[in-house]
Amino acid sequence: MIDRSVPPAGVVVGVDGDPTTLRAVGWAAQEADHRGLPLDLVQVLPPSHRPSEELYTPTGRALSLLDQARRIATGAAPDLVVRLSVVDGVAGPALVTASRRAHLLVLGARDLAGSLELTLGRTLVHAMGHAACPVVVVPAHWGPEDRHIGPVLAGVDGSPESHGAVAFAADVADRWRARVTAIGVLPRGVTDAEDEARRRVLAEARAGLTARHLGVRIHEAVRHGTPSGEILAVARDRAALVVLGSRGRGALVGPLIGSTSQAVVRAAPCPVAVLSSTAAARWTSPERVWAEEGV
Repeated sequence: MIDRSVPPAGVVVGVDGDPTTLRAVGWAAQEADHRGLPLDLVQVLPPSHRPSEELYTPTGRALSLLDQARRIATGAAPDLVVRLSVVDGVAGPALVTASRRAHLLVLGARDLAGSLELTLGRTLVHAMGHAACPVVVVPAHWGPEDRHIGPVLAGVDGSPESHGAVAFAADVADRWRARVTAIGVLPRGVTDAEDEARRRVLAEARAGLTARHLGVRIHEAVRHGTPSGEILAVARDRAALVVLGSRGRGALVGPLIGSTSQAVVRAAPCPVAVLSSTAAARWTSPERVWAEEGV
């Protein structure tokens, strides 16, 4: 077993045998290097007699697979500290546990169609709904040449999750020297009062961010249509990252992943960061919560 009393506190990537994993590794390596953090490559093995939720040194086929991912990571960032681990258990819960002190959990996405859970599996659905840090989903077609091109988009609907999404988007944009576009979407044919109310929601979401991130330009955009359709339309204009809450306004019960987040993850042309309720709370007041947790 790896001598680690606590889970990793860097950038964690879930690695499996699918080639799309390597896209996620490349993105995560560049981001970890940019943030000055170590990169943890973690493979989940089937449940066994060993204690679950503990990280172990990989051997055999797992070591070969993780070593291939390490070569991708060091190719993208030669000076990066890369650590290899395996953990036994069910993939989604195991990765959530391994990343509970991480700054980011990064996962690769297959080419998606239909139900998110059927096409991508329960791993990503579980991670996006439960992880304590933002979960970044890197699409299968992403390439290093697409890195940090365009704005960081944040979907805003007035929910606590969306407030956390804007805070995280502003932090990313500050690091990348990019701008933020905060998007609010209303159905077509709404009244002027409803339109004005959504603009107030956008203004509230960005309150305080300008002071915290002095160099970041935050643009507010109210669009009319379906939330996923309008967010994807803006994202296709060479966005660098889309940031969303896992559930939208009013989703107090029911699925942990809302329909908008599912649709955007399924079709986005760029990486998508999804914040669970827990992750959003950390980013709404990161100094307080992170200081308490020692992250």
